Amino acid sequence: NQLCDIWAVGITAIELAELQPPMFDLHPMRALMLMSKSSFQPPKLKDKGKWSSDFHNFIKLALTKNPRKRPTAEKLLQHPFMAQLLTRTQAIELLDSASNPDLSAGLGMDDTDLDMCDAFPDKIQSLGKHLGLERTLSEVQFDQVKFCPPMRKETDPYPDLGSYDDWSIAGEESNTPSLLECVEEALLERSLTIKRALSSEHSPVDDIDKSGTVKRSAAVSPESSATSLPSASSRSPSLDGTPPLPSANAHNPGTAGGAMVSKNKAERGPPLSAPDPPLSPEWATLRRKTEDSRADCHGLPPTPKVHMGACFSKVFNGCPLKVHCASTWVLPQTRDQYLILGAEEGIYTLNLNELHEDTMEKLLPQRCTWLYVMNSVLMSVSGKSSQLYSHSLAALFDQRKHQQKRPSQRAISTNRLTERIIPRKYAVSTKIPDTKGCQRCGVVRNPYTDSTFLCGVLQSGLVLLLWYEPLQKFMQLKHFAVCVPEPLPLFELLVLETDELPQVCVGVRRGVATGDSPSANQQLQFDIIRLDGTPSAKPDSPAVQAVQVTQMDRDTVLIALENTVKVVNLQGRPSKGLPQELTFDFTIQTLVCLQDSVLAFWKHGLRGRSLQTNEVTQEITDESRVFRVLGTSRDIILESTPTGDPSALSNLYILTGHESSY
Repeated sequence: NQLCDIWAVGITAIELAELQPPMFDLHPMRALMLMSKSSFQPPKLKDKGKWSSDFHNFIKLALTKNPRKRPTAEKLLQHPFMAQLLTRTQAIELLDSASNPDLSAGLGMDDTDLDMCDAFPDKIQSLGKHLGLERTLSEVQFDQVKFCPPMRKETDPYPDLGSYDDWSIAGEESNTPSLLECVEEALLERSLTIKRALSSEHSPVDDIDKSGTVKRSAAVSPESSATSLPSASSRSPSLDGTPPLPSANAHNPGTAGGAMVSKNKAERGPPLSAPDPPLSPEWATLRRKTEDSRADCHGLPPTPKVHMGACFSKVFNGCPLKVHCASTWVLPQTRDQYLILGAEEGIYTLNLNELHEDTMEKLLPQRCTWLYVMNSVLMSVSGKSSQLYSHSLAALFDQRKHQQKRPSQRAISTNRLTERIIPRKYAVSTKIPDTKGCQRCGVVRNPYTDSTFLCGVLQSGLVLLLWYEPLQKFMQLKHFAVCVPEPLPLFELLVLETDELPQVCVGVRRGVATGDSPSANQQLQFDIIRLDGTPSAKPDSPAVQAVQVTQMDRDTVLIALENTVKVVNLQGRPSKGLPQELTFDFTIQTLVCLQDSVLAFWKHGLRGRSLQTNEVTQEITDESRVFRVLGTSRDIILESTPTGDPSALSNLYILTGHESSY
């Protein structure tokens, strides 16, 4: 019943305090065996002097072994530990003081520096908590329409996400049995018959497990485990090498249990090898990394990555900001995913793992018209002069934590200090030299050389930066004094196998028909600015009004015209194996590539079409709302405002439920 949840609260409290659950270092079967013994004592905090007596007593009550004597949730809520007045600011201060005792003293700020602070609020709370808002028609449709994850194109940079996961599954072990099957097999070996309600062919849980879900054992209530465990005489071998007691089925292959186990093992082949100390074959699929790598994530297990239908979810209601762009980023220390918004009022963040807080927090006060996140570096076009900046996100978040500790003492933001006080290499935010008046920016990866480039449009030409992995920064490569069309209809970076540097596409034109080429209506030409010194060919055909150009793979490009999408190769000819054209009955604003379809956004909704069959896969229409795509680099971020009132408060949505959103 619900009393097992009280036990789980106590276990979670210990894990939050010590960053590791009790008995995490034991074999799962060994932990279950210990909990089933009558001499088992509930877990306690290891360091008694580090925690208050109220916290010790709270855990002791929650982990009462006898469920009849265990307090209810109503009684625990009246405990002094739960009833104490502790604000969120105080909690942040306590946690920060414990983790960074040397940085507890904040820097003072003179009254003359207060005029540097922006008047717009540092925190913006969503209106969903205080108002009973009715759901719009599009929000109802968002729950009903499912999407595949966005396509990870070959030209998209690959951020360093390897440090986020401390558990992994080897690629050759993807077809190994699920955790439930392993436990059932271990129990069958010990003459215990437990059957599942559903077979593996009809169980969706089994299918999910087989596709790569990693589960980790958790401490459970002793009364729940005692009823499902065998006797002490039929336990599994312990990790310290203690041999198990004899079991009838273990030595008699003729019994039903032994035959079933032998059959299962024969179907799967020889058991996998396990590192020392040896683990049983049923647990050999889990690979644990070193303790150093686990320390980076505080010992918390990763979120299971389950492939399922994704949908748009509202993350903020009533946003007053004039947002220009958006992206997402995962804080490596906590694994919290943040939504980063670039707005006229500054750069704001929203913790997507704490949506119950529903609060945006200002990260930087400067106006921002473009941003991109590469690992833990935020590149932005910010300020009144629209200059390209580089920011250290980890340092900015750490700085904001220290400013929140002492609300009464204003600290000087390090991004406001000049290079005379802080050397350039230690600055949190740095200007990229000679990039004032930056109009447009783009980031692309060359899959042939594995180089990542950032290109910006200036009044004097183009600037190209190269990502340098050892220093974790974009470094200036070269300035190009070229003539850029004004106004600039398009700005897209294309990658060719023969060129080390990307090409800049600034427009699309009708092709010129020749004797052995398709007609001019089918062929298109790109207006290209070459960065390798090769002179660009002068256009000799009429321009077409292209909305967007997207390079899907090494030789496939999508060109979004007014209401059609052309699928061509890098020479502008129709691509083979795909529909030549996708037609829509509205004016396309933004085009997004999913894994199985193309998603076209327009003023009042969106529509998806399959790249294989040209059939409509998704469609959402709401004439009462105006939609605008804010970002597509890693996750799709969408904004909606009431029709006819562009200055009204907006709602923010993000495509969630797919693997890349964790």
